[in-house]
Amino acid sequence: MVPVEERVGGGGLLSATSGSPSDEELARKMFAGDEKAALRLVERYQRPLFGFLYRFSRNAADAEELFQETFLRAIRASVSYDARRRFKPWIYTIALNLARDRANRLAHAANPELRREDELPDTDGRDHEADWISRADLLRALSTLPETHREVIVLKYFEGLEEAEIAEACDIPRGTVKSRLHHGLRKLRAVLSREQS
Repeated sequence: MVPVEERVGGGGLLSATSGSPSDEELARKMFAGDEKAALRLVERYQRPLFGFLYRFSRNAADAEELFQETFLRAIRASVSYDARRRFKPWIYTIALNLARDRANRLAHAANPELRREDELPDTDGRDHEADWISRADLLRALSTLPETHREVIVLKYFEGLEEAEIAEACDIPRGTVKSRLHHGLRKLRAVLSREQS
């Protein structure tokens, strides 16, 4: 049996490739009014951040709206951006807060209807056909977890954030991240085992 950690993985790193500017360099330029830098950041984060927001909203239109709002909020927050802080956890903090606010306002049902599996966005470019569990089953199982567990699992295994970045994005201690990952994965395994039996 493939461990849950391997099946939910796939979050790629968004760090700049050699020769291209880092997220932080692009952010500084964006905040100084450089539209090209802003566009590069939007393009760099479009797939992973949209995928992250989709996993929380479970609606493509809502995820797109939240994605756009995330970058609008980021641009408006330029005066409060600490240049010593990494851009990735900062932008995910904004996205996470917007997703939480939207969920609270709309009072989503515990198990909203998912789109057909073939319509799910491919956010990491991997071939999921080899996975023994479908993405729809995994998303359904994730939706049964408490929000606090779901957040850390999605941030780590889908978005590729390190524990320190998750702690920063969720504004919780690193030990709490470890605990929520441990308990969340245990609950996820139990849900998936029940569905497979």
